[in-house]
Amino acid sequence: MNNYGESQPMSELEMLRLKMNQRTDESLESTRRMVTMAEESHQMGAATMETLHHQGEQLNRMNDQMNVIHEDIKHTEKNLDNLEKCCGIFKLPWKRVSRPGNDKNFKQKDYSAVTVQPATGTYAKNSKRGEVPQSQPSGPFITRILDDDRETEMEQNLGHVSNIVGELKTMATDMNAEIQTHNAKLDDIANKTLDNQVRLQAAQTQATRIVGKPAKQNESIIPQPGLGTVAKTMAGQAMK
Repeated sequence: MNNYGESQPMSELEMLRLKMNQRTDESLESTRRMVTMAEESHQMGAATMETLHHQGEQLNRMNDQMNVIHEDIKHTEKNLDNLEKCCGIFKLPWKRVSRPGNDKNFKQKDYSAVTVQPATGTYAKNSKRGEVPQSQPSGPFITRILDDDRETEMEQNLGHVSNIVGELKTMATDMNAEIQTHNAKLDDIANKTLDNQVRLQAAQTQATRIVGKPAKQNESIIPQPGLGTVAKTMAGQAMK
């Protein structure tokens, strides 16, 4: 006679089903965590891309400012040359003055950026940075055993993660290309800055040569009376 107050031992099949359910629950939670981590990584990648884009715009503005300074220095050099010719410092005014620096540093360069569609994050077909990622595996990602809703959700989660991983790979490729472009712009800005400094110093030297040696602080720019003037003043006072 069975004692209904005592639990019946589970059969081997029931034990197997229990373990399968536990494993399925654990696997489902794992795929959910994978989705969360993948989405967080995607958000960080998108934020990084936006930051790189803003940095690129700042570098473009700095590059343009270096070009404006260069044109201003060239205009100043031209005015100084005309002033020297007017003052007759050069006997051969048609002879061109050799200037330091290299105008090739200021030639316009093509920093081709990848056309990214904000809605999808995919690249244009004529993109020069990376290639459009190949289609990700569409599944099935798991082998169905229980064929229930949990396995359906796991399949969907893994498919979502696969798509995000593909986008992250594309983002990484573009980040690498964007950073390389930034490095090239920084090198150009550094070269232009050095070029402008050298030409500005040369222009300052030329201006000093035209104007002459500046007066010292304790030296009056008003001509002082000579000895003859002083002698005449003293003689006039003596005759009074």
